Amino acid sequence: MSAVSIESLMHSRDDAIIWRGPMKYSAIKQFIGEVEWGNLDFLIIDSPPGTGDEPLTVAQTISDAKTIIVTTPQEVSLADVRKSINFCKTVKMEIFGLVENMSGFNCPHCEKTIELFGSGGGERTANVTGIKFLGRIPFDPMVVSCGDSGTSFQEKFKNSPVTNAFVDIADNMAKLI
Repeated sequence: MSAVSIESLMHSRDDAIIWRGPMKYSAIKQFIGEVEWGNLDFLIIDSPPGTGDEPLTVAQTISDAKTIIVTTPQEVSLADVRKSINFCKTVKMEIFGLVENMSGFNCPHCEKTIELFGSGGGERTANVTGIKFLGRIPFDPMVVSCGDSGTSFQEKFKNSPVTNAFVDIADNMAKLI
């Protein structure tokens, strides 16, 4: 696996990246076309949600790009997701599917599921818009801790609900390929 990020090119991780459209466009085009990626099965580009320069540049640069839309279950996030869905339809970018992140939290004390941000909003949105729903990923504070330390959550917590959710989503995606 290979990765590249604008942050890795900065002098300090705390430096602000203050770029307008042309600079963003140029950097994304370079990352897509000039990085020696080797032989890839997939190129995953993580971009900010919405309809800005980043997803537009990807849509214009990779003619057969597909998008996976990730949302949290609450309405404020779903409002942005609906705009992203309409953006994809406008630029004729196929939507591969939708994932609902931070969907419930399993209390370590009582083992009941607490819906911190609600639940099911992503699946309802997928159904209403005719998009394949790929699955839900529950909230787990250890994901944050592993991310901060650079530790693979899935290796450290092989049988967790989050790891199982990722496996299920990957299986759902594999069925669509």
